[in-house]
Amino acid sequence: MKVFISDDQEPQRLWLNDIIAAQLDDLHFNYELASAWQPADVLATVKASTGPNIYFLDIVLQREINGIQLASKIRDYDPDGFIVYVTIRDDMMPETLSAMTTPTGFISKTNMFDRDRFIPQVRQVLQVIKKRLAKLQAIPEPTLTIHSGALLLTIKLTDILYCEKIHGLRTTRIVTDSQAYIVHKNLNTIKAQLTTAHFFNDFQSYALNLDKVVTVDFNKGHVNMLNGDCLSFSRGTIKKLRAYYQTQE
Repeated sequence: MKVFISDDQEPQRLWLNDIIAAQLDDLHFNYELASAWQPADVLATVKASTGPNIYFLDIVLQREINGIQLASKIRDYDPDGFIVYVTIRDDMMPETLSAMTTPTGFISKTNMFDRDRFIPQVRQVLQVIKKRLAKLQAIPEPTLTIHSGALLLTIKLTDILYCEKIHGLRTTRIVTDSQAYIVHKNLNTIKAQLTTAHFFNDFQSYALNLDKVVTVDFNKGHVNMLNGDCLSFSRGTIKKLRAYYQTQE
C-alpha cells in the first residue's frame, strides 16, 4: 500500500509527511510513503501500482487540477482507495460529494502545526481506514465450486495447478497441489470460474495456473508444472502461451 500526500505548500507537506508517517507506524500499517505529490506524478504512480492506497489531498492545489479533480482521476485507477481531504476550505465539502470521489474523511487545516489538535484528527481517520482494510482482507479466497452428480466440490483457485479436458467425454480432470479430481463438467464451464488468480485459459483442452508453472520449453512444447507433471503441446498451440508471456514483458 502506498500513501500519497499531495499539498503544494512545501512546509505544510513536509509537516504532514512527518505527522502522518508517525501515526501510520504507531497503528502498524504496512505502507510506503510515496514521494510523488504533484497531480501528474501521483497519477503516473497510481497507474503503476496496485491498490487500495491512501491519499491525503489538499483541495486547493495550485496546479493544473485541484484536489477534487485529482481524486476523480484517482478513482479511475484505484476505485477502492481511501481519499482524505486536508483543507482549509470546508465550504467545498459538498463539491467533493457531487464529484462522487467517495472521501473517507476530511481534516481541517485550521489546526495545522498544532500537534495536540491535529494529530487526533489524523489518527481517527487512519483508525477508520484500518477497520475497513481488515474487512477487505477478510473477503473469502476465490474458489472453484463444482456440482457433479452427488459430488459438491469446492477448491481454492490458488490450489489448482491445471484443468485438463478428457477427450471424448464431457469430463474434466482438475489437478491440485495435493490430488486430482475427475468431474463430469465441460472444461469451458469450469474456465468461466477461473477468471481471477493467474489462469491461462486460451488452450482448447487445458486451463493453466501460471503461478504453478516451473519451466516452459517453447521449442519442444513442454510445460513443467510445480507437482512434476510435464504437459505437452503442439508448436501451434504453445505459440499462444508464448504470445501471452510476450505481452507481459
